[in-house]
Amino acid sequence: MKTLLALSALAGALWALPAAAEPAAETTRVVSYGDLNLATHEGRRALDRRIGIAVRSACGTASSADLVGKREVRRCREATHAAIGPVGAAMQSAALEDGSARPPTR
Repeated sequence: MKTLLALSALAGALWALPAAAEPAAETTRVVSYGDLNLATHEGRRALDRRIGIAVRSACGTASSADLVGKREVRRCREATHAAIGPVGAAMQSAALEDGSARPPTR
């Protein structure tokens, strides 16, 4: 249940922030982490990478000639990371506290 709640909160945080290229649009990205062991450093790093990819995808890119667009993309990424940071930390903490962190499979 906590896993579903945390994933919903993460998707909600990404969904709530507009894409930089289209300020009125809402963007959602789903980050899968069921295959990760969040009790390990490697598992947490993999989750952070996946979140980073989702943020970059949600916020888009801007041409290097478009300085205003690049600033908006940067702001979107910063705001999105700030919004989902507590969610990611809560997911990791919950996984460690209730024992739902996946044990190593090897």
